[in-house]
Amino acid sequence: MLNLRRCVYSACSLPKSLSRSESTNAYSSKWVSPNLSEELNKFTARNPLPATICLIGNPHLRRSNELVLNPDHDFVQAAKLRLHGALADFRRQNGFGRGMSACQIGVNLRMIALNLGYGPLTLINPEIVWSSSDKITMWDDCMSIPHLLVKKQRAKSISIVYTDDQGKKQQWNKLDVSISELLQHEMDHLEGILNIDEPYRDEDINKNESIISMDEYQRNKHYYDQQVDYKIVPTV
Repeated sequence: MLNLRRCVYSACSLPKSLSRSESTNAYSSKWVSPNLSEELNKFTARNPLPATICLIGNPHLRRSNELVLNPDHDFVQAAKLRLHGALADFRRQNGFGRGMSACQIGVNLRMIALNLGYGPLTLINPEIVWSSSDKITMWDDCMSIPHLLVKKQRAKSISIVYTDDQGKKQQWNKLDVSISELLQHEMDHLEGILNIDEPYRDEDINKNESIISMDEYQRNKHYYDQQVDYKIVPTV
């Protein structure tokens, strides 16, 4: 795993201007950097063994995650490519997988790799700037806690700001529920929060059913799906 202590940040300032999206639909190919796809292919060819995903109990999942002050730093660039490589490998092995936070490969930086069906893109120093009052409940899974599902309540829509792969500030406004719930999960990781920390407990349903195994869910899928408002649709 990459060692965060190897990284020496330069005291550069991030761009102050804010680019607003023309659309609130984050599943747009315009967000994907062709250069990142090319760099990832070259990096994977040189480093065929992907980074190991940290599992629950690994201290990296609970540590504070540092702001990325210089996205162009060699360490940050290497960490970004390793993160995207780990996500791509997970997608190849499982046929799904939309996002992964840097702490999940042992790098405590505020950085998220996404692949929403169009290719890789990176959210650097993402921040939620608005959350809807409307909520949804769902069964949430996590690559770092395999074989478990946790009932969560999340905002139905959020808006975020972040720095993109070109070092520019971007904003996504009032995102749809599918990307909103994903980003809330990934941004919890940036705070050292796991989905098992605050399961949603419905007073009308057995509280013991807030955390269940994947096997139990598959055996009684219809029963558990009736307990929540929203079902995750995998992105391939």
